[in-house]
Amino acid sequence: MRIILLIIILFFSSCSYEHWIDVVVSVPDTHPFEEACSESLWFSFSWFDGERVRYRHIAKGERSTAVSVRAGGLRVFVFEPLGELGGIGAFFEPGDNAHVQALPEYGAFASMLLRAAEYRAEPVSRLSMKDVMDSVPDLQAVDETAFLEDVFNGTLSYGIKENEKHSFRLSSIPEGFWVSERFDVPSFVQVSSGDPVAFYLYPGVYRYAEAERKLLLTVIIDEEGEVSQMITAMPVW
Repeated sequence: MRIILLIIILFFSSCSYEHWIDVVVSVPDTHPFEEACSESLWFSFSWFDGERVRYRHIAKGERSTAVSVRAGGLRVFVFEPLGELGGIGAFFEPGDNAHVQALPEYGAFASMLLRAAEYRAEPVSRLSMKDVMDSVPDLQAVDETAFLEDVFNGTLSYGIKENEKHSFRLSSIPEGFWVSERFDVPSFVQVSSGDPVAFYLYPGVYRYAEAERKLLLTVIIDEEGEVSQMITAMPVW
């Protein structure tokens, strides 16, 4: 009888220890492409709940969603406009308000953490974004490869390696007003097709929309400063 009672106590103790929290995640700002095209976006929404990465569709006009996450570690959220544009990211960790806001400047870093969580969830869960952002105010500057190596090896406390910005010029861009998908990255006007355009950016992926022509410019910069560009039709709205 005592053994049965002990098993029951241990069972309910373990259940009470692992509890879940309801978190509301919202996109507070109008996306630059929404302003340029005067039309609302739909989103693919993905999040790390402490156990695995989950997915959800967010319909046009909706700006927030509620999810349950396991308490006790870092949780990561990403809205992807039209399912393929640059992510809008948010984070939740112990002590945070249960209403969190997703921002474009967190998108690439949050997307990287989601990919890492699919591979190894526990090291991601142990991270503190407060400590990371105290060390590196601009998450775009983080060397993602070196960062993940430190996370998985448990050596992050020794410092976070940062990338440098690269200056370069691109040509063969059609004329028009090219709107950056992020407010912290400048848009630009191309007066004449083919004229070189100067950029000064960290390694990463950057997208610009030309609303009148419904074109999307994608610029990819690797950690060595090698640059590629691609112009395609805008995704389906």
